Amino acid sequence: MKKDKKTMKNKEPKLNEVEIRYQDDRVILGKHIEQDLTWVFVQPYDDGNWKGCATLEFDFDADGWWHGSKLFDSHKEISEFWQSELGMNLYAKEQAARQREIDSLINAHICEVSEGMMSLSHVG
Repeated sequence: MKKDKKTMKNKEPKLNEVEIRYQDDRVILGKHIEQDLTWVFVQPYDDGNWKGCATLEFDFDADGWWHGSKLFDSHKEISEFWQSELGMNLYAKEQAARQREIDSLINAHICEVSEGMMSLSHVG
């Protein structure tokens, strides 16, 4: 039984079925050789699950990837577009990490000051 080429083209591949061309915290771009498409995989949550959400076709004449009527010049540009489209704000994630670091430093300082105050109370 021969597979319908159109059905094959629309089928989302597994992440291990693509050759990864670009990866950051939230987006992976992988080339599926049989489909001759670049797949966009996203990780919308911090659960470790990647979901294929779009396909891009490379245009050698335009030297970029097309998604609908939008042309992308780089993998980073594709990643930034999908993160903004899906509301995955890396800035907010970085700010939360910085805030945790600041909170940790403040807590360490409070502990240090408390220990110093306790040692002063024994002097007398």
